[in-house]
Amino acid sequence: MSKLGTKSVITRAALGAGLALVLSACQAPWTTALLKERVLVPEAPSPALVEAPVEVESAPSAEAPQELSLKGQIAAVLVERAPNMHPVDRARVAGAIETAQRNHNVDPVLVLAVIHQESRFRADARGPGNSIGLMQVRPFVAADVARRHNIPWAGAKTLLDPAANVQIGACYLGEMLQMFHDPALAITAYNMGPTRVRRLVARGHNPRPAYLYSVLKHVQALTSEIGRLSPAPVEAALAE
Repeated sequence: MSKLGTKSVITRAALGAGLALVLSACQAPWTTALLKERVLVPEAPSPALVEAPVEVESAPSAEAPQELSLKGQIAAVLVERAPNMHPVDRARVAGAIETAQRNHNVDPVLVLAVIHQESRFRADARGPGNSIGLMQVRPFVAADVARRHNIPWAGAKTLLDPAANVQIGACYLGEMLQMFHDPALAITAYNMGPTRVRRLVARGHNPRPAYLYSVLKHVQALTSEIGRLSPAPVEAALAE
C-alpha cells in the first residue's frame, strides 16, 4: 500500500473513532433524560389489560301490585260475570256504573247486584211489562229518565245498548235512593215502582218483598268476593 493510501486509512479510522466518542458523549444525557421522563410520567395501561368492572346483579325487587281503578274493578267483575259480553261493551258498562257512583252516589256493588237479579248479565234479556236489557228498564220509564237527565234516547231500542241501559237504570236507581230514606224501600221501589211503595207505606206497611232479599243476597256475595267498591251503607237495607 502507498503512503497516501495508508494515511487515508489512518485518517478515516481516527475520524470514525472521534465520531463514535462524540456520539456516545451526546447520547448519554438524552438517554438519561428519557429514562427519567418515563419514570416520572407512567404510561397508561393498554386497554386490553384493563379489567372491566364486574357488575353485581342485584336481586329483582318485588313490585307492589298496582291497585285497579274503580272502573277497572267493575270491569274485572264483568269479565267474570258476563264472559259473553263484548270487551268494548264491558268497558262502557263499567264506565256507566262508575259515572252513576260519581254523579248519583249509587253503590257500584248495588248496581251489579241489580243487574245480576234482573238479567243475569244478559244484555238482550226481556221480561214482563216489556222490560229490556241488563237492568230490565221499561221503555216508558227509560224515556222519562233520559229526558230529565239529558241522556240520548232513540226509542226502546236504546235499552238494548248495554251501556245506555245501565246509564238509565242506574240513574233511576239513584232517584229511588234519593226519594226514599230507607235503602230497602228504594230497592223495592226500583222493582215495584215508587207510587205503589208510597201507597203501601202510607197504609202503614213496610214492604220487604222477596226481590229485595234476593238483591241483598247478591250484594253480600259480591262484597265478599271483591270487597266494597264504595262506602255506601247498602247493608242497612237488611234492617227489618
